Amino acid sequence: MQTDRKIVDVDDEIRPDDRPQEIPVITIEESPDFPGSMGISNHKIITRETDRVMRRIRNFTIFLLCVGLIGIIFWAYRFYVLIPEVESSVSDNDNINILKTIPKSHAKGTTVISDSVLGVAFDMYSLAGLKASLEREMPDTADKSLILFMRSADYHPDGSMLGNLVFDGLEMQSKERKNRAGYVAVSKNGVPVIGISFSDKVADYMKRNGGSFFRQYILLGDGELPSSFDLHGKVERAALARMADGSLFYVVTPHKETMYGFADALREYGFTDAIYLTGGNGYSFYRTTDGETHINAETKEKLKKYSHTTPPAPLLVFRNAE
Repeated sequence: MQTDRKIVDVDDEIRPDDRPQEIPVITIEESPDFPGSMGISNHKIITRETDRVMRRIRNFTIFLLCVGLIGIIFWAYRFYVLIPEVESSVSDNDNINILKTIPKSHAKGTTVISDSVLGVAFDMYSLAGLKASLEREMPDTADKSLILFMRSADYHPDGSMLGNLVFDGLEMQSKERKNRAGYVAVSKNGVPVIGISFSDKVADYMKRNGGSFFRQYILLGDGELPSSFDLHGKVERAALARMADGSLFYVVTPHKETMYGFADALREYGFTDAIYLTGGNGYSFYRTTDGETHINAETKEKLKKYSHTTPPAPLLVFRNAE
């Protein structure tokens, strides 16, 4: 049977074979950390874990920075915004105006009042009409102008003062300048004041005008007690205290008292402000208005000890006008 097929000779035309001669093999490797997972998925997992860790580190860092910033703000508020826990009944500006006055030095001695309140006994020495000064040497008790003297600033074993101290217009080496808000200032003319402030306004005024200044702990401010006291235990206590009328007294306990008990007794008695002084009865010398002197054995030992050497800290000395 005949067909219409046409026979084609495949050898008539040579056509190149473009097909690949070898079949490529595609291999997908598994991650050693995540067996069975593909490389791309493993990369995404690692990226997510890294981002999570970095976010935690970033959040923790921000938290630490916030805590640090709050601490810095509190510290600056405490020491540079200059707001003590309790305030004096007399401002720094008022104290500076008092320091500018001419002293009325008329007293020939001090008047002593002994009393007790809340079970705390104390002796009060009037400072009215007396001139004050900070002095580096032990005073001569034979000097008839000498009325009484006492400790001033505390001192560090290396010789520096605790709390900034100005002596006759010159600032002395000090430590812990800002941890004691109470201060005592004495003008070049001998006018004494007490105050409560973290500001250096009064100290700077003393430096410019040849006065003296030292810091101590607060016992009482405008009739209020601090919430806590830095000194504990029972020892003989002393203070410079002010009544509402502005009169100053040196107050000393003959018996050992707590700092809180002493401060509370001062408040109950009627004092408005009080600045702590260390030493208690260790510097007990005074001259009464009749010229009679009183001194205890411990003070005699101090006078003998420092007869040829300088005391570790200046003394606050009160004299009459003669």
